[in-house]
Amino acid sequence: MSKKQQRYQQQVRKCTAEITGLLPELANRHTPLVVIAALTEHIGGALLLSQETRVCSRARARAIVRRVTRIAFADSQPADASAPPR
Repeated sequence: MSKKQQRYQQQVRKCTAEITGLLPELANRHTPLVVIAALTEHIGGALLLSQETRVCSRARARAIVRRVTRIAFADSQPADASAPPR
C-alpha cells in the first residue's frame, strides 16, 4: 500500500471516529431512522457535489455507494436488478 493510500485510510479512520463521537448526541434527540435518513441526505449530496466539482469521479462515487451497500447488507445476497420488486 502506498503512503498516499495509508494517509487517506488514516484520515478516514480519524473522521469516522469524530462522526462516531457525534452520533450519541444525535441519537438522544432523534430516532435511529431519522439519523440514518439525515446521514443519507448528506452522503448523497456530498457525492453529487464532489462529482460536480471534480473532487471525485462518477466511478469513485459509485464505488463508495457499493461499499455502503456491502456494509449494510453484509449477510445477504445483492438484489437481482432484473427481478421484480417484492
